[in-house]
Amino acid sequence: MSRQLGAGGDFAAAYVVAHEVAHHVQDELGILGEANRIRQQSSQAQSNAISVRIELQADCFSGIWAQQAQAMLGTLEAGDLEEAVNAAHQIGDDTLQRNAGQTPMPHTFTHGTSKQRGEWFMRGYRSGDMGQCDTFAARNL
Repeated sequence: MSRQLGAGGDFAAAYVVAHEVAHHVQDELGILGEANRIRQQSSQAQSNAISVRIELQADCFSGIWAQQAQAMLGTLEAGDLEEAVNAAHQIGDDTLQRNAGQTPMPHTFTHGTSKQRGEWFMRGYRSGDMGQCDTFAARNL
């Protein structure tokens, strides 16, 4: 992550793991199954938009994990949140497309922009509330 994406630090890696665990939480809650059912009946652009909402919600859930880890264990160190937000920025669709020498094409995004990813992570961290992570009801991502 550090060499190829510019997302160094132990907490950057912890964010990525938490994001993937968050997909498991989405699955257990039935969110993934329902979203994927709708995606199968949608156009490619609509399917991509649903995928973005899935990914941003996982970013938000990972922020909740970080907040809970800090509240329960006091394990966050100076710079950890910045590492997580930087990692989120580095794996935003717009940044990945730019780094590949392409012009960002929002209709092809499946994970969200760099800004969105960082903001949804911090939303989860600040609120600690899964209800604040409902990307499917959000008007603005």
